Amino acid sequence: MNKKVIIPAFVLGLIATGTIAWKTGVAKAYFGGSSNNQDEMAEELAAKLNVSAEQVSTAMEQIQTEHQTERKAEVSTKLDQAVTDGVINAEQKQKILDKMAENQANAGQKKGQRGQKKAEMDQWFKDNGIDSDKIHSYIGFGPERDKNAE
Repeated sequence: MNKKVIIPAFVLGLIATGTIAWKTGVAKAYFGGSSNNQDEMAEELAAKLNVSAEQVSTAMEQIQTEHQTERKAEVSTKLDQAVTDGVINAEQKQKILDKMAENQANAGQKKGQRGQKKAEMDQWFKDNGIDSDKIHSYIGFGPERDKNAE
């Protein structure tokens, strides 16, 4: 095979592996999960692959965006089922999607405040008339997930 094909394929494979490790918590646990550490990891990976750190960071951001888009579509489909099943109504579905987008946008601002975030979400569910125990089985967040994660 041609080096022009093999090297980019290898680089993309390493980036995908790194992103999967990051998303599953392996790299986050090792590197601490901060954006500075993510930048350091991108720089180290770039040096090993002999490409620019910007290329690695851009690829990682693209993969993360793709995963977020896929997750949002998956959650929306599951919430459609929750609406059909009468667990929530269409307005509550939209509120959940909006809250997820808000949480994603603010993800880096409240690191290390797990208990507080859980309490805020519990209150948010109550304020919006959503049974968090029932919605958990559709989209995988709520009190049960938090109990299992600890």
